[in-house]
Amino acid sequence: MAVYRAQISFPADSALPRDELSITPHYTGDNPSAIANWLKANLIAYPLVGAKPFKIKLYDAEKAPPSYPVAQAEQTGTPPATGAPREIALCLSIYSTFNRPSWRGRLYLPETLFGGAQGLRPTPAQQQAVLDFAGVLHNGRPAGTAWVIWSRKEKVSRSVTRAWVDDEWDVMRSRGLKGTTRVEVGIT
Repeated sequence: MAVYRAQISFPADSALPRDELSITPHYTGDNPSAIANWLKANLIAYPLVGAKPFKIKLYDAEKAPPSYPVAQAEQTGTPPATGAPREIALCLSIYSTFNRPSWRGRLYLPETLFGGAQGLRPTPAQQQAVLDFAGVLHNGRPAGTAWVIWSRKEKVSRSVTRAWVDDEWDVMRSRGLKGTTRVEVGIT
């Protein structure tokens, strides 16, 4: 059974690849096309994604770079305007049996997926939306497919058994915009 890294990307503000916000859950199975199509259907059915554009690419997680997609699916559309810092995320923490290294993982879900005002702490509704998103990644999988935590160090996959989200915003600096102007002042 192969291990696949699913790269799910949501464009923000433009169709440029650098403006995509990505998450990378892992799956085991023998039909990457079925996994990609199942993820697409679940994302479309999830009310907070619905008609928003996204791309899904599945890669062989055990293959050395360069690795090319073994399956793809997407929903086209106009990228939404974010109007907020893209670096802000909520962390969906996952683990298999034990919450310890090589048995756990994290998915930093873009805050723009969950809407609502960005207060000092995420609201209970925003936290619940993240937990509901875990269902998108898990429920109704194709036969013989499992959502897993992939340990690159041990080269072992373990089925996800628990998920949680806390009440703290997280920051993904790599999702930030590039500077376009600079204001400078002399110091004497």
